[in-house]
Amino acid sequence: MASRPRPSQLPSVSACIAMLCLAAPAPARSLAEIVRTHELRACIVAFHPAAATATPPDCRENCHFSGPVYDEVQSFSRYLGKAIRLRTLRVEWDEQFFNQHDQTDREASYTPKLLADGSCDVFPNRLTKNAWRLKKMDFVTLFSSRLMVVAHASQQGRPLSADQLAGRRAAVLKNSTYYTWLLEQNASRYRANPVRLRLMSVEDSLRAVDDGQVDFTLLDSDIAIWSTRHQFKHAYVAFPVGGKDEIGWAMRKEDKDLQATVAEFFAQQRKSEHSDLNRIWTRYYGLSLNKMITLVNSTE
Repeated sequence: MASRPRPSQLPSVSACIAMLCLAAPAPARSLAEIVRTHELRACIVAFHPAAATATPPDCRENCHFSGPVYDEVQSFSRYLGKAIRLRTLRVEWDEQFFNQHDQTDREASYTPKLLADGSCDVFPNRLTKNAWRLKKMDFVTLFSSRLMVVAHASQQGRPLSADQLAGRRAAVLKNSTYYTWLLEQNASRYRANPVRLRLMSVEDSLRAVDDGQVDFTLLDSDIAIWSTRHQFKHAYVAFPVGGKDEIGWAMRKEDKDLQATVAEFFAQQRKSEHSDLNRIWTRYYGLSLNKMITLVNSTE
């Protein structure tokens, strides 16, 4: 029979509490906690230079970010007050939707792990609001967009439509709105002749179009305009598909105060053509956020 440990061998109460604290996940954070700690935690996906770039590319916590998404959330941190410090974490695209088992379950309702454990207060990565994501988080819309078909330049001048995408080769990002739209079309409109999908990053998808390896990719209007203007010479924005999408920032469903504050910030920014966000968009895209919204609305 094993002997009992002597009292001196037992961990102290304070040590037990410390071990429990280390084992337990950190609590999710509210707007009040953001203000109390003087820290806004933003998890940024560096999925394309039109949104954000991280240096070094494989960094996690100590990243140097650039790009409009980073500039936008930095402006919001200033809006919260001079004492607020922006703390950033680079995450992969799918991590925004991971459950506690580091998996994305599109059908399940849960708070994504990074929001639930306090690693992130906000995902500012221009996420599209859709049904399966609404099971996991709430959104504040920054702008409306439409999916744009980006095709190889050899197709330019030919009359193409959504129906003519059937049977073609496409490259898209997994668990993106582009991927979701094509899955839906393959199950309905293209059922007899589905689009042949290849899953890769946004950057690689565009490169595959530019090199002629696939026929097209799908992108939100802001990324499509930036990419064909600054980056790829053999790709062009062909036409929009689908309805209008609401694109913005995602937060925990419980964080109504934070959502309201983000909504107030966006509304204030749209009031002036010289606001931070309008200047950011003009610098990166050649047209302001307000003008982009007007452009998208004109495609209806």
